[in-house]
Amino acid sequence: MSEDNAKHSLLVDWVLGPLLAIICGGLFYQALSFLFTTLWWLLNLRGVTLFGTILVLLLGAALFYFKKRHQKFYGLAEIGFALAVSWASITRVQSISDTTSWITVLAAGYLVVRGMSNYDEGRRLITR
Repeated sequence: MSEDNAKHSLLVDWVLGPLLAIICGGLFYQALSFLFTTLWWLLNLRGVTLFGTILVLLLGAALFYFKKRHQKFYGLAEIGFALAVSWASITRVQSISDTTSWITVLAAGYLVVRGMSNYDEGRRLITR
């Protein structure tokens, strides 16, 4: 690998990648917030459980397909989502003894690790 390619790879992997993840996470958080608020208002608590479950299943299938095709970018999106979850969770922590909020913050940390893993695996698949 030439020195220019190494610098470019370093810039993309450690500067632009995390920046993209943060931006995507923020946009994803805002979009989900708007979507759920709108759906809640439209359904007025009727059919929310069934509709929400079907929506989660479809979203999961779409994310699985995206991960299979673009694992590196899926990893970045996963990191961004984890940062959005972390941000939302930390703002809701009431006290040190608020166990539920702290579990959510720890889960966000786990998602960051998963995202980094997926990013690394996707990056390795591209270089093969």
